[in-house]
Amino acid sequence: MTQISADARWDRVLTLSDGRTLAFTDVGDPLGYPIVFGHGMPGSRLEGRFFDEKAREHGFRILTPDRPGIGNSDFQPGRKLLDYPADIEQLADSLELARFSHIGWSSGGSRTLACCYRLADRVDLGVCLSGLTHFAEYPGSGGLVQATRWPGPQLVRLSPRLTRLAVTLIAWLSRRHPGLYLKGAEEMASRHDRQLLRKLLSDGEFQRDQLMCLNSGGRAITTDLLTELGNWGFSLRDVRTPVFIYQGEEDPFVPMDYARHLAKNLPVAELTPMPGLGHLYPLCRDFQDQLFQRLTRQLDRHQTKESQTPS
Repeated sequence: MTQISADARWDRVLTLSDGRTLAFTDVGDPLGYPIVFGHGMPGSRLEGRFFDEKAREHGFRILTPDRPGIGNSDFQPGRKLLDYPADIEQLADSLELARFSHIGWSSGGSRTLACCYRLADRVDLGVCLSGLTHFAEYPGSGGLVQATRWPGPQLVRLSPRLTRLAVTLIAWLSRRHPGLYLKGAEEMASRHDRQLLRKLLSDGEFQRDQLMCLNSGGRAITTDLLTELGNWGFSLRDVRTPVFIYQGEEDPFVPMDYARHLAKNLPVAELTPMPGLGHLYPLCRDFQDQLFQRLTRQLDRHQTKESQTPS
């Protein structure tokens, strides 16, 4: 596994029950309310660091694991989506977290919903930031290729082997020509995203996050995509945890219809369309302020309700 140097101040590792290493970053307020953050694809544990400053200001602790095979986490053969909350449960146990919330950005959205479903007794709230929907329940095909240029659910259903070949080629080209990869991402981005991306590229942190994932290789990335684009092993209607859904109206990668489908089929969900915003808004500090303020209000209401419930 190729490793990219990261800051030891943030990096942590956990040995899971099956012997695998789970790498994660631990940022924000160390004594704050815990939030597990699910990174995008491509993405890695380094994404959590973009939330450090605002998380500290608002009293949140952000834990961002590399998913299996990505970054410094060991690969897990035969992985399914519901294996993710099993890893998160062990992470929470190791840190003695009785309760927490989960935020997922892009490909991390499906992981948020998996935790809301499987760990409902511990997850207070889920937040999907421009996440994909469950294509096994979605009336459309989802396409052969996503706007991100990664394979789509239709190609996954047609041929997992072809999907792996395509992902391996895309990852190899992106590693060999990172400048072209980032230029392509900028060209596809919305106007707001382009402005934000220029700022993110200035210090190299965004590039490191992307390359951390791309250097993980085709097998790990393909497995990660297959767990999301195939059948999740549960239905959206079975997710009883409250979920906040955010979606940029100018997102070139994730259609608004996916967010509407989630909002329509999740039992307890609130959709917040983001006019004028694309896909990168979670990295905007103004949005982070708004999000953390909303989470604080929601969690305060939840705590008040719990305290009033007869034992």
